Amino acid sequence: MPDLTDLSQPDEALRQTRAIEEAGDLRQLLTRIADRLTGNVPGRLMRDVNRLAYARQYAEAEHGYGTDMTRAVERALLRQMPRLDNRTITRGEYALLLRARAGRSTRAERVTALQREAAEAYTAARPREDQALAAVVCARIDGNASASA
Repeated sequence: MPDLTDLSQPDEALRQTRAIEEAGDLRQLLTRIADRLTGNVPGRLMRDVNRLAYARQYAEAEHGYGTDMTRAVERALLRQMPRLDNRTITRGEYALLLRARAGRSTRAERVTALQREAAEAYTAARPREDQALAAVVCARIDGNASASA
């Protein structure tokens, strides 16, 4: 049954970010694309159409043809893959750029780390809240016992 909750735009973005992070490592895909570029005529010129094709091809290989996850991963890959903007660059040089990007953490990984830190902070604060509630209950019990004595 579909979820009838109307998600706000930030909620939807976080959901997609989490889904991409759970689906696979973008850095691994970037590294695999770089390996292909260096293994297949690295001296040829890299074109933007190649960038678009590789992003789609590797997203489809991971998540199937035409799925929502494929489209989300493709968009995430394209955000990580530098645009060429009429630069003259070889496939091997572009592979070096991809490897540099693969070495850095992605936005999805940073969001996941922040969510993990927030969850840890929340859980660390919970025992204090429970202790305070227990202290209030004990104080009420003590107060009632004192009043009736």
